[in-house]
Amino acid sequence: MEQDNRRYLREILAELDRYFDEFEKTMQDTIRAAIDSGTAAVSKPVVSGVAMGFGPEGKPSVQFFGDRMVGPNGYRTPIYEQSMDESHGTLRLTVELPGVEKENIEVSAREGSVLITAEKEERRYRVDVPVIREVDVESAAATFHNGILSLSFSIRDKNNKGYRRVSVV
Repeated sequence: MEQDNRRYLREILAELDRYFDEFEKTMQDTIRAAIDSGTAAVSKPVVSGVAMGFGPEGKPSVQFFGDRMVGPNGYRTPIYEQSMDESHGTLRLTVELPGVEKENIEVSAREGSVLITAEKEERRYRVDVPVIREVDVESAAATFHNGILSLSFSIRDKNNKGYRRVSVV
C-alpha cells in the first residue's frame, strides 16, 4: 500500500512539474511575442490554479484550471468534477462557467471525452474532459443554472464509438 502511495505522489509531482514547465514556456512566448509586436504582453491578470483530490478508485487526481495563454484569444479552463452513481448507472459532469449564458455554451460528447466551449464577451472557456467511464452519448442531458453546467450520461458497458452535440436547457 505504501508503495502505491509513493508512486501516486511521484506521478502528481511529475504532472505538476510538467505543468509549470509548460506555463513558464507559454509566458515566455507570450512576452516575447508582445515585445516583437510592440503590444502589451498581458493586459489583465492571469488566473491559474491546481485542484487536487482523489478519483473514484482512491487514486489521487490533479486538475489544472484557469487562463491558458494562447495569444490574445486565450481561454480559461473551467473547474469541473465528475461523479458516478453506480446504482442508477449514470455519470454526472459538473462544470463551473461563471459569466456566460446557456446560449453561449457548446457541448459535444464523443468517444471518451466531452468538449465544452463557452464564450461571452471577455469570458472564454474551453475544456476537453476525458470521462472516467464509457458513456452512452445518446443519453446526454444538460442543464445550466447560476453559472453551473450539469451534464448527465448513462454509463455504457461497451466502448463508446459515437459523437453527439448536446443541447443545454
